[in-house]
Amino acid sequence: MQRILFIIVRMDEPKMNPQPYQTPPNWWPSRLSPAFVRLSRFWRTGDLKKLGIREVEVFHGERIKESLDSGAGVLILPNHSFHYDSHVMIEAGLRNSWYTHFMSAWQVFQLAGGFGRHMLQRHGAFSINREGTDTKAFRQAQTILGSDPHALVIFPEGDLYHSNDRVMPFREGSAGIALSAAKKSERPIHVYPAVMKCFYTKDPTYELVEMMNQLENRIRWRPRPDLPLMTRIYRFGEGFLASKEIEYTGKTQPGELPERLRKLAKFILEQVRTDLDLKSRGNDVVDQIRSVRGALIRLIEKAEGEIKQGVSNPDLEMRLQKLQFQMDDMFLVTQLSSYHGNYTVENPTIERIAETIDKFEEDVFELQYPTPRGERKAVVEFGERIDITNNKFTASELTKLAEDKVQGLMDTVNARGVHK
Repeated sequence: MQRILFIIVRMDEPKMNPQPYQTPPNWWPSRLSPAFVRLSRFWRTGDLKKLGIREVEVFHGERIKESLDSGAGVLILPNHSFHYDSHVMIEAGLRNSWYTHFMSAWQVFQLAGGFGRHMLQRHGAFSINREGTDTKAFRQAQTILGSDPHALVIFPEGDLYHSNDRVMPFREGSAGIALSAAKKSERPIHVYPAVMKCFYTKDPTYELVEMMNQLENRIRWRPRPDLPLMTRIYRFGEGFLASKEIEYTGKTQPGELPERLRKLAKFILEQVRTDLDLKSRGNDVVDQIRSVRGALIRLIEKAEGEIKQGVSNPDLEMRLQKLQFQMDDMFLVTQLSSYHGNYTVENPTIERIAETIDKFEEDVFELQYPTPRGERKAVVEFGERIDITNNKFTASELTKLAEDKVQGLMDTVNARGVHK
């Protein structure tokens, strides 16, 4: 049972590993059971320990309880910090006598199997199709905020980027849901920024060095344990990027690492969009990726449908293969966009070094989550509420306000540090 929970009880969004992209075969609503959440606490704690998380510290969790007890609808907007951070959010709720629903990408349910889906739903998760307009998920989220006695958690960063200290741009969907609920609901709607962060309490340096050895071996480099970890990280990142630049553009490109990452991502994105004759969707790369990916899903399903109907021919099969390659290209664009180039260098804490190596491990070995290293303490802190009941926010304004407040909370948590 413990192993089963470790695999399937995921209420957060899937990270950037290959996953199914298609029209979801189903929609899965939340069937939150507070009694089940309480009874399964022992196993969730075991899951966290397997990830090296030995302790959870919660700050201001009582704020959520106070809002719920006052009859308000509560939306919690946390950063997407680490794998199984949903476990930490559930623990924060239990310590302060509140429970929460989670909006989760449909792929989490699809990969979990029948029993796994049941477990997810009993923990309050419900599915959303991020490549389309999911009216069922939108309605459930509105219903929770408008009348449910429990809170709702949405991770507005969408993906897990392994750059915990730097909050990534929030998507506007969660703000849109909150504002829509506020217009229709007779009760107040409170939005809470929240931050989660893991600190190492046992030095993982030896294990990180060993992982760099494996990574360098994987790309047929001679391991260099004699070099500082930071040097090896930068060399490895440069090598990965250079190989992709040559693959897609025919040569390596000039410039600093962050600029080269952005340029290659844009080049590949424009190449696919031009081939599909799609219009640009603004400057937000995440929205552009999802727009192109949505178009690819429709084209792939159309081609597969024609083949199943017996109208297959070499041209159609070649077209389908190209579309599938282009879907892989969009995954690469997502990967490239998730690297910052200077994140570790600007402040080489052991947490940032470990995050970067974790990301390398996932991307190179195509893992669902990295190998646990060292021992960690998870910290979760809730900010002051944003009461949107009588405030005339736009979705863009509320999104930016929440993003800024989460970054501010992260800066506070880092400045305070952790007692190891």
